[in-house]
Amino acid sequence: MRVMSYNIRHGLGCDGRLDLERIANVIQAQQPDAVGLNEVDVRFHRRSSFEDQVDFLAVRLDMDAAFAPAIRIGGEGCNHGYGNALLVRKGGLVDHIATVFTREGLEPRSVLLAHIQLEGSVWRLAVTHVGFSPWMRRSQIRFLEQRAMEPGPPLVVMGDFNMGPGHVALAPLECRLTDVLSGVEDGTYPCRRPRRRIDGIYCSREVKVVRGWVVETPGCPSDHLPVMGEMQLQPSRQDPV
Repeated sequence: MRVMSYNIRHGLGCDGRLDLERIANVIQAQQPDAVGLNEVDVRFHRRSSFEDQVDFLAVRLDMDAAFAPAIRIGGEGCNHGYGNALLVRKGGLVDHIATVFTREGLEPRSVLLAHIQLEGSVWRLAVTHVGFSPWMRRSQIRFLEQRAMEPGPPLVVMGDFNMGPGHVALAPLECRLTDVLSGVEDGTYPCRRPRRRIDGIYCSREVKVVRGWVVETPGCPSDHLPVMGEMQLQPSRQDPV
């Protein structure tokens, strides 16, 4: 399975131009089976022309889609807002849930947790955008650590962690999961002169990591570079949904 994690900054490039087509081109060139997206707008703000960016990318790339708004607008039952999204190869998305972390004075954050099935193999995928405050970091990482300890299909966690590998706040997760980009020295932020790898992919220990890499994006259609991971599930692991 090929997985991408990409903070798209609602399609705003470093040149100040809003262009989701450039984001779609970056994704399409890598041919991922699943894509975790951060900073996605769904009819949220004039900055993105109130477009449903999840729907645009899903249609453009012919993929299934799920959305987990951290900031929700509209009435009850409305799924418009700003947050994380997941794109999965057509027919592969089984189900998903969203968990929102809130505390007065802090920007809400969400984690999207999904089951997907590709070529007979079932996976759990989590997409996150970790906050900056100690409380938010602890809350999100603890939640992901708990998911890693649960029985079930292998877990892949991806997103913008706003901290690099080895950070003390990431320790609970790194003790449970494998860093797919371990050994990769390339940074992901800021796009033009990336100094830090704050975007990442982690997977269950039993999953075989084939390779992980940072994707170059000429023109910088976002202020982050995406990361990719290629993984293999052992034939004996065929967990039910």
